[in-house]
Amino acid sequence: MSVAVLKDAQEKAASREYEAAENLFREYLKENETDASAWAELGYVLFKQQKLYESGDAYAAAYDLEPENPKYISLLANALAELHQFEEAKLLFEKASALSDNPRCHIRVGDMLGMMQKFDEALVLYSLLASDHPENPSIQNRMVRVYEALGRPADAAAALAREMELREKIVQEAPTAKDWLLYADTKARMALWADAEAAFRSALALEETAEIHMRIGAVLVMQNKTEEGLAEFAKAAAFDPEDFAFLLMQADVLTRLELYEESIHYYSKALELRSVHADAWAGIAYDLLKMGKTTDAKAFFEMAKASSSIRELPWADKLHKSEKTKALDEALKE
Repeated sequence: MSVAVLKDAQEKAASREYEAAENLFREYLKENETDASAWAELGYVLFKQQKLYESGDAYAAAYDLEPENPKYISLLANALAELHQFEEAKLLFEKASALSDNPRCHIRVGDMLGMMQKFDEALVLYSLLASDHPENPSIQNRMVRVYEALGRPADAAAALAREMELREKIVQEAPTAKDWLLYADTKARMALWADAEAAFRSALALEETAEIHMRIGAVLVMQNKTEEGLAEFAKAAAFDPEDFAFLLMQADVLTRLELYEESIHYYSKALELRSVHADAWAGIAYDLLKMGKTTDAKAFFEMAKASSSIRELPWADKLHKSEKTKALDEALKE
């Protein structure tokens, strides 16, 4: 019976029915507490629902069962990074690096250094990795970010050009949809919007996903094709109208595109699924502030603070580290 429950849970997860999958994984784990893989799968469906603390607990259970397994070490480290526990995450990524030849574990150590604003240390690590893995574009991608943080635009531009060269080489061979997606993203970061759109559409031809539709929408907006772009955002949301995390992502992207009313639409859709979520309320508050609706922004910001006190990440751990909430704090001072 328990095998059938596990299979049902995995099928629900694959079809993005995350709440149902969570319940089934929990049922299975009552009788199979030592199944590390099932704990990791539970962690995934909890993460997709943005239940970040619970997701971290599930990944920790998998890690406790197999503490020398690089996969579970990395999953727990990723969960801790989401919770802004960067030092603890770095230590785990270092452990995974010692147990695995996968350069991604080393790259993630550098990512944690960057999150702690130790950019010089991160640059040293990435430079060593680039020497050992000269054909890995992800390392160049990280070097771009570090050079930008260090105020070295010429070096950042050189690293970006190198990343483009490597990604172009990949898509000229036997590319997957993900390869095209990453190539398109590099084009977009170079503000080559038409080229980025073409590359995103190449990804779409290989695999239709919500993210690809959203990314096409964003580059269409950057080409002043706003109505076409918003239609792509709608297609993305239609993939799974109950994907809470993706609705938040869409809203965040639209905020960056300065389409504040449209952003509020997706934040509101997310809140229909889960009304207690501080980031969503803060996102609406920020959009309203940018639209000049200060009184309404203040009311929604108070909702964000109330939500944070009930659930989600502690206010001091996350919300006050975002550009949105810093702007709200400054604008809404008593």
